[in-house]
Amino acid sequence: MSSDPTATGRVRAYRFHVALLIGCGIVAAAQVGKAIITIPLIRSELAIGLDIAGLIVATFATLGAFLGLGAGVVVRRLGVRRTLVGGMAAIALGNLIGAGATEEWWLLTARIVEGVGFFGVVLAIPSMLAQVVTRGERDFVMAVWSAYMPAGIMLMLFLGPALPIIGWRGLWIANAVAAAACAIVSARHAPVIAETASESAGRFFGEVANVVRRPACLVLAFAFFAYSCQIFSLAFALPLLFTSAYGASLAFAGLLSALVLAVSTAGHVASGFSLRAGVPIWANVAAAFAFFALSSFAIYAGTLPPQIAALAAALALGVGGLAPGAIYAAAPQAAPTPQAVPPTIGLVQQASNLGQFAGPLVLGTWVEHFGWSAAPAVVAPAALLGLGAAFVLRRIFAPDGAVRVASRRADSHSRRPA
Repeated sequence: MSSDPTATGRVRAYRFHVALLIGCGIVAAAQVGKAIITIPLIRSELAIGLDIAGLIVATFATLGAFLGLGAGVVVRRLGVRRTLVGGMAAIALGNLIGAGATEEWWLLTARIVEGVGFFGVVLAIPSMLAQVVTRGERDFVMAVWSAYMPAGIMLMLFLGPALPIIGWRGLWIANAVAAAACAIVSARHAPVIAETASESAGRFFGEVANVVRRPACLVLAFAFFAYSCQIFSLAFALPLLFTSAYGASLAFAGLLSALVLAVSTAGHVASGFSLRAGVPIWANVAAAFAFFALSSFAIYAGTLPPQIAALAAALALGVGGLAPGAIYAAAPQAAPTPQAVPPTIGLVQQASNLGQFAGPLVLGTWVEHFGWSAAPAVVAPAALLGLGAAFVLRRIFAPDGAVRVASRRADSHSRRPA
């Protein structure tokens, strides 16, 4: 029997669309890693202080902490396809501005432009994936998508040895070219998504309230907040911990960061296979936080050899990668309507960025007063809060969408005439 060429063409188009969207996300996430790896060279050339350097690195987190949910509503109103193309173009423009910067304020402006583009991209893509993939593949693809952030950052960290040759401006130009290429290819080949008619501005706060009132959306946001607290506090702590507590070299600490992110990326992808195998969303989230809580004692105690502590950190981020994959997979289910997926992702993204602030700040303040060995006293309880969120998700999403059915019934009852 000959295969159906039409069906084969659809499968190829589907795979191309998924690869294009995830690839655009990785290029967007590379802008986070780009700032981390180039900041020493930027400080040396432009003579900027640590305060401005920290702001350059934290620009995306700052924007996300304040604009996440609202940006998701704006993405829905603009249209996800248009937002994707415009976001990649904004990232390209920001890189060009940054590559030509002669003082820190131009560089900050460039990062803000990049940040706006970044959030347009990462809020549009999950909504597009949720509509492109089949229901049976959605959880797996959304879980794989969640690896975009560590994959993009890891890509830039591994380019570190080439920086003395190409320079930080060369790396920014290369990112501009990559983002511009993504914008052009997306404009021509990104999937066409059915968009709802534009609504009045008065519906903005109504959409936000609709998402915020949804218990499933709030619990997912809290779980992502707890996850971000864990992963970013650990990423913040590792170089300091291994250079100060274990006496390792800075080169070893930098290489370790890249390798740990590689393991984290594998964990994100593994969550897709886990969900495909039938492991519930809540179980993936619970495993991540349980391992975070237990591994904190091995990582921070200071009594184990550095190699064992490094292994524990890598495993923590690897197993911890099961959480964001499951959370992204749950977002389309948690959204009150299919059209509310962008605001739901925006809420989750906003919670993630708040966690980027809170985790390193709390851990750094605690360790400053009590030392590294006392770190599990704040890290483990925070992980247990995330574990509690996982069990709440178990009630929300089991059995098989019963909560969603119940909510629809409640809505239908409320619409019946008295």
